[in-house]
Amino acid sequence: MIKQADEDDIPVIEEILLDAVNWLSKSGMQNTWNESNVKWTALSNSFKINNFYIAYQNELPTACMALTDFDPTFWPNIPKGESLYLHKVAVKRAFAGKGFTKELIDFAKSVAQSHCINTIRLNCNQHRNKLRKVYENEGFMCVEEKTFFENHDTALYLCNVRNTTPML
Repeated sequence: MIKQADEDDIPVIEEILLDAVNWLSKSGMQNTWNESNVKWTALSNSFKINNFYIAYQNELPTACMALTDFDPTFWPNIPKGESLYLHKVAVKRAFAGKGFTKELIDFAKSVAQSHCINTIRLNCNQHRNKLRKVYENEGFMCVEEKTFFENHDTALYLCNVRNTTPML
């Protein structure tokens, strides 16, 4: 089950994202996430609480993501509302490899279809090959690799969503 977050879910979102930060740190992987930028005080500079969605299994929060309709940082030339943007996709390590990333992406595709939006876009670390493969397996295609903020090598991805039967 996936539900849209509300103010009471802020600690849950922080917990899921912090779990990802800790795992990435222990694994020695390149990452732009850190303990301070996954706290709501930092997240709220870019997101509203209702941008976040949380996946649950047996009432336990397992994963989260944010969906927005505008991303002026990474996609400044795309008009607001023309695409959905997937951000902060994270799965708690205890639930890794159990299909929650796919479930979140499928949900995002359904949201796009219900709003007659044809594309979902995202950005991720250019050097995280396993992560990139996850997105590519879900239909995302890398459309550009670019360095942001002087040292953040980024891969920009696009997924075309078929609007055959919009969901209401």
